[in-house]
Amino acid sequence: MGQKIRKIIALLHRAYGRPRPWRRTDPVDELVRTVLSQNTNDRNSLAAFAILKRAFRSWKGVLDVDTRRLARLIRHAGLANIKAARIKGILEEIRRREGEITLSSLKSSDIRHSLEYLTSLKGVGPKTASCVLLFSFGKPVMPVDTHIFRVAKRLGLIEADSDIAEAHRILTGAVPKSLIYEFHLGIIEHGRRTCRARDPRCGECLLYRVCRFDKKEFFSKRGQR
Repeated sequence: MGQKIRKIIALLHRAYGRPRPWRRTDPVDELVRTVLSQNTNDRNSLAAFAILKRAFRSWKGVLDVDTRRLARLIRHAGLANIKAARIKGILEEIRRREGEITLSSLKSSDIRHSLEYLTSLKGVGPKTASCVLLFSFGKPVMPVDTHIFRVAKRLGLIEADSDIAEAHRILTGAVPKSLIYEFHLGIIEHGRRTCRARDPRCGECLLYRVCRFDKKEFFSKRGQR
């Protein structure tokens, strides 16, 4: 599978260019930002995150405000009441465990322990935890969002009946560690622009020859009409 994945990444580079190198983010920032991104698009979640960062000098300040006020601040992200309560609960639990709102202890922890720690926080699933480990600590963990989950199945990288937990485990193990970041961003871009959920543009897809999507001929022919 490794050879196929390298070929896929090379084709993604040809289609969309290489992703920009990333600057490691603060892990608590990354955690809150990813919680805000749940069930919404990047524009909305990033707008809500920017408002939070302007409103509070530190994450401790979030714990001192009413949940209803917090929900009003993050309304751009949708599901504001749920996310406000979730974010406050996560920050409170981190402070209880660490004595302050920091995740710096995960820097020296192995991946398994780090994933267990993060997913034990209420409202943090494997994708959110993986984003923190990849983008904040540079650990070789594959975050699997809806785009990656869908495209990986169509490409035959995971089985059609795989669940999200299996997808994280399989793709983290299959993608070369040094290419996880490029694969992650490349597949997301491909899922948004070409391998869309309802109307995939199979006739324009550079991954057509390595794809196992059983309806690709139908969508390819339909696109030629």
